[in-house]
Amino acid sequence: MSPQDVSTKELLDEGLSLQELLGIAVRAEIEAANIYRNLLEKDLSEQTREKLEKLVLQEERHEKKFWSIIRDFYPEEEITLPEDSGITNPVEIDDSTSLEELFRIAMESEVESEKFYKSMREKFEDKEVRRTLGFLAASERGHYETLKDELNRLD
Repeated sequence: MSPQDVSTKELLDEGLSLQELLGIAVRAEIEAANIYRNLLEKDLSEQTREKLEKLVLQEERHEKKFWSIIRDFYPEEEITLPEDSGITNPVEIDDSTSLEELFRIAMESEVESEKFYKSMREKFEDKEVRRTLGFLAASERGHYETLKDELNRLD
């Protein structure tokens, strides 16, 4: 079973190694940043644009944090990222994807990432990693709320 065929819960129950789960987390952060970059190509208010630019930077920082955890736990190993995270259903995003649909895709991604990171916490004994995953889960919730507010502004 490949990651794109399963839910967040199934990913964690599938028996993937911590290394594989961390790779999925890195890919999820890359995907989220790319969704925001797609949103930034749309006609947006300056306020919304600034918020999305901040979200891109935050997702990039999250990606770096996961790479740091990987280096700490697997310093000698080369990591291959999955083609997609499987955390959200792959959606074809192109020029015809509406602004509202992009916001909904991004919101779903944030909710699923939050669930994934909360569940992933249970896989680690290291207190610092657990704390970091809790922080990242809370950040994803904050991203969701920001997106929800911006989507409501569009209506």
